[in-house]
Amino acid sequence: MALSVAVFLLILGSAWSWFAVTKIYNPRLDPVPEDVDVIVQLGGAYGADFTAARQMAQDLHVPNLVISEPTGRQDRRARYCGPLVGVAVYCLTPDPSTTRGEARGFTALAYSHGWRSAYVMGTGREHTERVRHYFSQCWDGELAVNSPSQSRSFREALRQGFYQSAGWARALTYRGC
Repeated sequence: MALSVAVFLLILGSAWSWFAVTKIYNPRLDPVPEDVDVIVQLGGAYGADFTAARQMAQDLHVPNLVISEPTGRQDRRARYCGPLVGVAVYCLTPDPSTTRGEARGFTALAYSHGWRSAYVMGTGREHTERVRHYFSQCWDGELAVNSPSQSRSFREALRQGFYQSAGWARALTYRGC
């Protein structure tokens, strides 16, 4: 009995390790497409990431920017969702305030505006594959996913590994959007 439990735990640990390496710590990061309809910065990011997304949209002449600002705080909305020369800025309050809620909210915006391609920035490297999962389930447009350039400490990366593992466990229970 003890041997079978040990083998089970070894297999489970190996499976999680493979999953963590491929989906959390070493995800596929897409470059910015040459011609994209919208850049999306998901909530939970640092303020500098929102500012960088605004600058990227302007520098690359991307006509639309969606900022997911789940807190609803007016000072944050004014700072990150305010007007931007040459770019239409949309502020999204996801419901529920999760990656899934962000994908659903974005999908509604994308269909109402006719967007067919999006460059979505997760909240960190560990988040990108789960972002891809939800957005692909909700939207059938051309999708590229990346993460902000902010680096994380080892401790924060480890914490994110556990947090994103729990997020994946939840994500895999949903079918459809």
